[in-house]
Amino acid sequence: MFRTQPYLKKTTYVQVNLDTPLTFPGNNQTQNKNGYKFAVRDRDNFYDWYNAYFRVDFKFEASANGANVDADTESAPINGSFSLIKNLTLKSSGKKLYDADNIHKAIFIKNLLDFSDDFSRSVAKNQFWYLDSDATTVTDNNATNLGMRSWALLSHGGEIVQTIIPLNRYSFFEGLFDRLLPPMQLEFEIDLQDDTEMIFQNDGTARRIVVRKFELWVPQLHLTGKGQTLANENFLKPTQWKYLKEELSISTSRRDHSPVQKSVLLGPAQN
Repeated sequence: MFRTQPYLKKTTYVQVNLDTPLTFPGNNQTQNKNGYKFAVRDRDNFYDWYNAYFRVDFKFEASANGANVDADTESAPINGSFSLIKNLTLKSSGKKLYDADNIHKAIFIKNLLDFSDDFSRSVAKNQFWYLDSDATTVTDNNATNLGMRSWALLSHGGEIVQTIIPLNRYSFFEGLFDRLLPPMQLEFEIDLQDDTEMIFQNDGTARRIVVRKFELWVPQLHLTGKGQTLANENFLKPTQWKYLKEELSISTSRRDHSPVQKSVLLGPAQN
């Protein structure tokens, strides 16, 4: 209810840039995908982390010289924008709040289970999410696999793919649907996905994915006096908050795998 009147005056989205700038590869090179960091240092305002997202722009190109990829290569980026992030760690003042290795695999399965067909064919396209309609790999005008054809239309011929990754698909942020984090410094440590995991191709030509833009956007809440009172009374007290953490493990016929429950103690930011 803190997102509506009479508690909220307005919401403004704040752009957070990388502390570690992107680097771009030369000929016959691939882009570094490790060690990217964001830091939100504002301890004076409340942020709606449930509705925060990453903005990622990337280009699909030939590794030899960065040339554009033609439509008839039977090669394309696959599996949606969530596959761009391999590892994600969230810290506050050095304390680890959330960490996930190979998170792209868990989120892909989670999306298959949660996304309806209508959602997959509409809103999820903003997340570069297209499902295969058959097993063929043709990407040109003769394509019958609508997934491969859609990836090609978005990524071939020098097109820059513009996509978003909502944070609320990760369990820590999903748990913030009805709560606010107290004003606190947050640090993100991120490894992006290797090209070999993101690219399908049926020939021997080396290709790469180059991330051109990587931003974090977070809604800042401008609360009314009533909203500030609500936040002070409910979200500034130390609280033990439990959430279900994504965990990937090898399955066997005799072992049952259930979500792992994690908890984090949150309280007011310390000076």
